[in-house]
Amino acid sequence: MTAYKVSLRELRFFLWELNDVERRFLSAAPYSGRDRAYYDTLLERARDFALELGKSYRSSDIEGCTLGANGEVAIPSDFHALWTRFRAEWVAVFGNKRADAAEQASEGNAAHANIDVPPILTQVILEMFMGANPSFMTYGGFTRPATKLLQMHGTPAQKRFVDRLSTYEWDACFCATEPQAGSDLTAVTTSAAPIGGDVYAVTGEKIYISAGMHELTGNTLYFVLARVDTATPDSFSLSCLLVPRFWENETTGELEPNHVECIGLPRKMGLKGCANTHLVFGRSGVTRAYLLGNRKNVGLLQLVPLMNQARMSTGMFGVGVASSAYLHSVAYARRRFQGRPIEAASDTSAPRVRIIEHADVQRMLLDMKVRVEGCRGLLGKLASAATQAAILEAAPGSDTTAIERNRKLQQLLTPICKAFISDQAWRICEAAIQVHGGIGYTDASPVEQNARDVKILSIWEGANYIQAQDLVRDKLGFGRNSVLMRYFREELDACLDRQAASAHDSFDRWFVALRAAADALERGLERIAQTVQGGEMRASSQFYTRFLEMFGLVGSGWVLLESACIADRRLREDDVNSDLPESAFYRGKIKSAAYFFENVLPLVGHQADVLDRMSSAACMATPEELAEAE
Repeated sequence: MTAYKVSLRELRFFLWELNDVERRFLSAAPYSGRDRAYYDTLLERARDFALELGKSYRSSDIEGCTLGANGEVAIPSDFHALWTRFRAEWVAVFGNKRADAAEQASEGNAAHANIDVPPILTQVILEMFMGANPSFMTYGGFTRPATKLLQMHGTPAQKRFVDRLSTYEWDACFCATEPQAGSDLTAVTTSAAPIGGDVYAVTGEKIYISAGMHELTGNTLYFVLARVDTATPDSFSLSCLLVPRFWENETTGELEPNHVECIGLPRKMGLKGCANTHLVFGRSGVTRAYLLGNRKNVGLLQLVPLMNQARMSTGMFGVGVASSAYLHSVAYARRRFQGRPIEAASDTSAPRVRIIEHADVQRMLLDMKVRVEGCRGLLGKLASAATQAAILEAAPGSDTTAIERNRKLQQLLTPICKAFISDQAWRICEAAIQVHGGIGYTDASPVEQNARDVKILSIWEGANYIQAQDLVRDKLGFGRNSVLMRYFREELDACLDRQAASAHDSFDRWFVALRAAADALERGLERIAQTVQGGEMRASSQFYTRFLEMFGLVGSGWVLLESACIADRRLREDDVNSDLPESAFYRGKIKSAAYFFENVLPLVGHQADVLDRMSSAACMATPEELAEAE
């Protein structure tokens, strides 16, 4: 039995109604080769595969990963067959540009050969896969962005790896973290030295490398941050080394050991089917590598696209798992009888009711619903910007200003989606356990594993405070450079103006509230700018995570109000019968907005008030002033 639940109706609303993907994106290159009917069928195929992935969700958690005495890593046994099916069915869909039509036909993929899938559709498909079995999806998770990275920065000789990666014959892993270097990459000590030609010898260790060693592919290409010919402790002297797990003999073509060793697998809270490896390079022999693009000291700049894609994938993971936890909660609340209506609580003759009829359970479910829909919609704003930019870049003579605007919006939303969605996913899964009651704390329901699995999201790919710092410092320039904020506000206001023209009068207060929340967001950024300019940067940094949360709530309000306006128009159309499930679906969108605007969005104003009092609200304590165990 699968542990995964999904609503294709919800995903179709997101694509075809909320984001109007057919009109906006499928009529233009490079995405004009496939129509809505094709993608609706693809969504069904993806749903079916996700349900298959969900069948091994619990068993892979129980089996976990083990490290043998010989250094070999054993991963959940179900993953081998799933990997074969994943390669056979989905490699072509996700942009395999190598295989010719005959080869693809032999693999049953002729109908999907050499297509470009818009980022916003990739978002939905990967949300399903990651939500169904995130541990499985870590294997090869870096391979697609790594392939693009090689195409962008690799030398002609290094690009020979592209074919192997694009077909998932090989996979790729990103190796940055070290025992002493987590978020602080200036502490990286792994080093590389030239040993002849274009080859370097790498020495050092990396920890917590997701899916860092396994036997699903013939080889793994590690993208390793290291220092070349320098020990300068800064991020500007980091280089990216390409380290194959097995070195390809240039004469025979055979793969030989490259002295990459796994010396440990941590015991951890969740994602137990993912082998988080402790890797050592150069201990048992020379670990050979290539310098990406033959360029030193530009590793972080080269890796920015890969890291941004990883952060977007974090959002997909969070939405996918949280959505499944929410749907499990609704299903459980509909079948679980417990207690009597509060107005008849003392009447022992009154019939017991399903817990979905209790008002506080309703509150929890509505809160989960609006957070799931808000997060998916926020990620959709990022994916839409990326899709629109790709269309403009493919069209000769496109407005470069419009391209830059969309790419800037994509950059702005990346840290927000990573941090905000990962925090919301944890809250949603926590609420799912509460809805389930005692059974939610046991493995009788998937929601306890959902919670364990999503907790890592606020930590990996740059902890959430790092994302908040990136947003305030790098994207918004501490408030001194508000171009990206202006772009965001202009997009928001333009959408609100369009929707308000045909919105129901009862929605007016929501439009006012959302504009006020956006004003409060801008006021909060101005307050940060004032504090930084006044020399209180350290004190202001206590509020960056709160500012990012404000941003996420405003973005969520945007998509929830937009959804409610679309739903209201559909309900007023003659072909939507009030007695049909379709009508209930649209009413649910309006009630989502009602709950959010009355119960959740006011938090933005509260946080803005705290930022106004930043000087007094900031509180620093010495280690001695904090509690200490004795």
